[in-house]
Amino acid sequence: MATSLIQRGLIAITGTTGVGKSQLAIELARAVNGEVINADALQVYKGYDIITNKVSSEEMLGVPHHLLGFVEPNREYTVQEFEQDALRKISEIHQRNRVPILVGGTNYYIQSVMFRKSLISTTSRDPCSPDVALPGVAGSREFEQQYSAKSDQDLWEELRAVDPVMAENWHANNRRKVLRSLEVLAATGRPHSEWIRESEAAREKEEVLRFPTLVFWLYADPPTLDKRLFERVDKMIERGMFGELSQLGKDLTDQTAFAGPSGDFSAGLKQAIGFREFGPYLAAKSTSTTDEDLELLRQQGIEDMKLSTRRYAKRQIAWIRNKLLPECNGTLSKSAKARPYVLDATDLNTWDSLVKAQGVDIAKQFIDDEQRLPDAATISEIAAKLLADAKEKPNSVLAWKRFHCPICSKTPEEARDGVAYEVWLNGQDEYNQHLQSRQHRKNRTYRKRLAERNSNSLANAKGSSESENDD
Repeated sequence: MATSLIQRGLIAITGTTGVGKSQLAIELARAVNGEVINADALQVYKGYDIITNKVSSEEMLGVPHHLLGFVEPNREYTVQEFEQDALRKISEIHQRNRVPILVGGTNYYIQSVMFRKSLISTTSRDPCSPDVALPGVAGSREFEQQYSAKSDQDLWEELRAVDPVMAENWHANNRRKVLRSLEVLAATGRPHSEWIRESEAAREKEEVLRFPTLVFWLYADPPTLDKRLFERVDKMIERGMFGELSQLGKDLTDQTAFAGPSGDFSAGLKQAIGFREFGPYLAAKSTSTTDEDLELLRQQGIEDMKLSTRRYAKRQIAWIRNKLLPECNGTLSKSAKARPYVLDATDLNTWDSLVKAQGVDIAKQFIDDEQRLPDAATISEIAAKLLADAKEKPNSVLAWKRFHCPICSKTPEEARDGVAYEVWLNGQDEYNQHLQSRQHRKNRTYRKRLAERNSNSLANAKGSSESENDD
């Protein structure tokens, strides 16, 4: 065994929520003398094991786990902090002559560790929106408070005046992103767009991959995965998820969490799927709402949580296909390479042969002799298809065209919780995928029927008015 590779290599496991990443990480760790590093932005927080879907102590089977459940729930843990903590843990694991296994669904966490000057996002509920990590710029509360009196439109106009290129990448309602770009300029004296250009230029010239990396994309076909995700929501409720959500609302310092449009669901644990979706139900429990209305809110929350989980899984797949795999492909001509492999977890009955056995075999070959790894496209038909669809290199952030989908967006009046929901897609590929999605087709049909009903109602009203005039 080539100990030199163990002392400098990394195994990374990515995939959608609910596909079995933690299980594979534990199986690999036991087979190759590894230790697991959590790369899930919500599982870093203490407690709330149900809503964050943490692996239990029993399920760990004695495998050491790091960066799991160590951050206080009432503070925001940034990707910059994670990058530093994870790199320190990798170094410690290498020193023990063991294999670091980075696992999680927060893909920009994984990329921040794998790649230097990685183009990453700071919002885990929107993992397809890029940003650039900068030392000393971490989205401070103090900076946000300086602009608290300004409207979203005023902030966007200010950004457009000092960094028009970056302003065109953000919608005016995306307050956190606009503030981030303004903070970069204030903290560094240079526009955010310049930092991104510099990062992309460095990616073309430098050895940006930190470690020889074996990447496993654990994949399940969407219809099968959707069924699993919906069943998991039901199991989370059975295990006591409502109790955790209620406690979370009490523990967080911002007690406007369930206060309709004023709620902020974009930071820390409040990003957890379920916190926003069940907000109206949990808020109503402390009022004189009838049992019947409470049950309606509860059922609506369940439906919304299932749909949000499915949307999140789709965004995770989009990130892997459009961001992570192209970055990996960009290393294949370098001395340090990122080798992506797809493992098919669609049929759980074949897990041991198609996931566990294949994964362990490939991992052992990676450790023994990186040059003898099999062709990733030969592993399975789905692997060949998914890898062939990946772009050769990621598109420039600054060259993206952003597309708004009015069919899937909701006004405050349309949204059940009174919070406007804007759907923006980055780039033509992501937009085309969205147009073909089941949710978009469903929303399009709904809006067509709604328009027909409104048209008929107007016609009937007009007819009634004419009849009354005739009389």
